[in-house]
Amino acid sequence: MKQEGKFILMSRGELRSYIEGLKGSKTFKTIQQHHTASPAYKDVKNNHFQLMKGMENYHVNTLKMSEIAQHFSTFPDGAICVGRPLSKDGGGFLGDQNRNSITIENVGNFDSDNMTEEQKQSIILLNALLCKKFNITPSTSTLIYHCWVQNKSCPGTKYFGGNSKAAAEQNFIPLIKAAMQEPLTFEMALQIVVEKIDSSYSYWLKRKDIDPAFKALIIKIAKSYGGK
Repeated sequence: MKQEGKFILMSRGELRSYIEGLKGSKTFKTIQQHHTASPAYKDVKNNHFQLMKGMENYHVNTLKMSEIAQHFSTFPDGAICVGRPLSKDGGGFLGDQNRNSITIENVGNFDSDNMTEEQKQSIILLNALLCKKFNITPSTSTLIYHCWVQNKSCPGTKYFGGNSKAAAEQNFIPLIKAAMQEPLTFEMALQIVVEKIDSSYSYWLKRKDIDPAFKALIIKIAKSYGGK
């Protein structure tokens, strides 16, 4: 986990612990789905914080917002960055449409960019964890694409197979529902543990069969750190 100012950059393993450990957040009923369009994939060069600051600058100085619009951003490498605090409504829609709504911006132009598997998995996990945390049932009424409320293509015509409600019902929402039911896997648990002890994920993943009890032990340790 890395931090610059209010921006906190984390992996999927760290994200799980972060969201499950949130306290005192306001009530949320919907989660907004956006793509940035600009920056697109061509603009991403291991410059997560620079891009976050650039987006906030645009939101504040051009759109005249109080701060960055999104609570969370996902990146092509699978990293997730915290932006707007969850003590506030999101800022991705217009006016009252933001009430009790979380804003997610997915870095990329999904009218043209082909989403990486790493980013796809982060988007699925982020939405699933937020739905579980705030008791949101995944549907087209709660996981809302920007283009459904404004005349835009956002979150992109290639976002999980399309940006229509039919595409979301077929391709996106089932993934979120499945992730909400998924138990803590060895791979997820290992990521949580190695980040806590500052060890090598790949080293231990290659040695996952060193002992029949090793996987169960890692899952048990991860749960003690707050993983579920």
